[in-house]
Amino acid sequence: MKKQYSTFLLFIFLGFIQLFAQSGKGGVIPVPFATKIDSSKLPLVLMKLPFSWTPWDPIPDTPKITVDLGVMDKGYNVMNHVTDPQNVYAGKIGIEKRGSISQAFWYTQKSYGFELRDTLGNNIDSVMLGMPKEHDWVLYGPFDDHTLMRNVLTYQLGRDMGYWTPRTKYCEVQWYDWTWTADYRGLYVMMEKIKKDKHRVNISTLDNNDNAGDSLTGGYIFAVDKNIWASDSGWVSKKDTGVFFTYKYPKGDNITSQQKTYLKAYVDSFETVLKSPGFSNPTTGFRKYIDETSFMDFFFIQELSKNIDSYKRSAYLTKDKNSKGGKIKASPLWDFNSAWNIHTCGFDADTGWAYPMTCWLNSSFHVPFWWGRLLQDSIYVRDLKCRWMQLRATVLDTAHIFHIMDSISTYIGPASVRHFNRYTINTSLKVETDSLKNWITARLKWMDTHMPGNCWNTEVNGLSSIENSLSIYPNPSNGKFQLSVSGNEPRINYVTVNNMLGEEIFRLSVTDHRLPITIDISGHLNGVYFMKCYSDSGSVSLKVVKTE
Repeated sequence: MKKQYSTFLLFIFLGFIQLFAQSGKGGVIPVPFATKIDSSKLPLVLMKLPFSWTPWDPIPDTPKITVDLGVMDKGYNVMNHVTDPQNVYAGKIGIEKRGSISQAFWYTQKSYGFELRDTLGNNIDSVMLGMPKEHDWVLYGPFDDHTLMRNVLTYQLGRDMGYWTPRTKYCEVQWYDWTWTADYRGLYVMMEKIKKDKHRVNISTLDNNDNAGDSLTGGYIFAVDKNIWASDSGWVSKKDTGVFFTYKYPKGDNITSQQKTYLKAYVDSFETVLKSPGFSNPTTGFRKYIDETSFMDFFFIQELSKNIDSYKRSAYLTKDKNSKGGKIKASPLWDFNSAWNIHTCGFDADTGWAYPMTCWLNSSFHVPFWWGRLLQDSIYVRDLKCRWMQLRATVLDTAHIFHIMDSISTYIGPASVRHFNRYTINTSLKVETDSLKNWITARLKWMDTHMPGNCWNTEVNGLSSIENSLSIYPNPSNGKFQLSVSGNEPRINYVTVNNMLGEEIFRLSVTDHRLPITIDISGHLNGVYFMKCYSDSGSVSLKVVKTE
């Protein structure tokens, strides 16, 4: 009886603490639970939470708790109300906090990972806000990102470059406690979680029986990162003891000993060759182990955004089976909330490379030596410069980047006001967006000037003569182009066409030199391609666009 009475008094005491915190006098939460939203032109995400003695922070780090989730979305720019039918999802989820630094108490908006569940607690796949079916999702809270777009912008640029990156959807989130009191939680980004899946990281499946031959060689997802919570989460690089690799797929508790041995040996072989005097050999050097274009593109995004975690945290890598290419690819992109003009450790400077920089905030994480070493290969930096020029004319064109930013600002403008009010953030989306645009402009200018290498377009003799005499028509087209050369200019010997990933999709030898030359890529996807024309006196690259 005394024990029950003591427990009862403890509950009353905790209840007083709870009320005191809710009043705002305790400084635990900045805004009372009375803050709420009734409608939005963004999708609405509503959660009914169970009873908790800590209502200001009712969702734990782990394990996941079960809550009711309702999601409604009538379509782009159409008003949604909290009383509308929950037409996207209505059911159970298991939810927990995610992130590391963002779990600190001063981050009053948390981020969450959740999985869709049936009434028995089993995972169920479902389409979420137009994104392909899955059960694993992320609700990212951009509390420390006053542009509200760092991750969204980065992932869109990655997709435009031809890679899978997490799809994203803005939404506004509201909680309801066990008394049905509403608590508006602000603007969130619902996004896909990095995961091996045909709609996400589409690599080969590995199970416990794939322990020999080609089946052992892929697919793997791993990362330069550190997971201190897992007992067998990865391994330390043999060539750089400050670099830690984590198993992402298969995870540390599922991967077999043979698979661990294979993956570690492959990465070690790559690093050994990269440190050797013959690292640049086109056959036996580093190119034997990695997909060059993906490494270049990864480098561009990390450097352009000046990510404070560049290369050393959440730096994802994949390796498929040898029969499907088998080389390490630097992708997918992940975790850019501490990028794009982050005011820490000098990373807000629009000059200088990010890969040699250090910061006290993550000093225990090291940048792999790869990135500086690759820049010591003259052929790599030549191709790096060519790739940079291609992307600057397309995906990384300043106007294209600003178009993405403007589209986001227009879409989330009204919600941003509510979000900033909710968390007492004294700024505006326009101020933050304009500031980031100015920084990006200066950053691109610096990178244009300091990108190492000399592209073959600027090395060959006779370039201006060839370039001025070439014409390609129609452009854009349905994939069939006519290439011609005017006057008595040097003859074209052969033509290649590469996609945005640098992969050659077409090659034509011009043996009789008859013009015009027909180039046919109609069997490929719509988009931007690069046509390279070779003559005795040089070569030149032209941008072509395939449409319907």
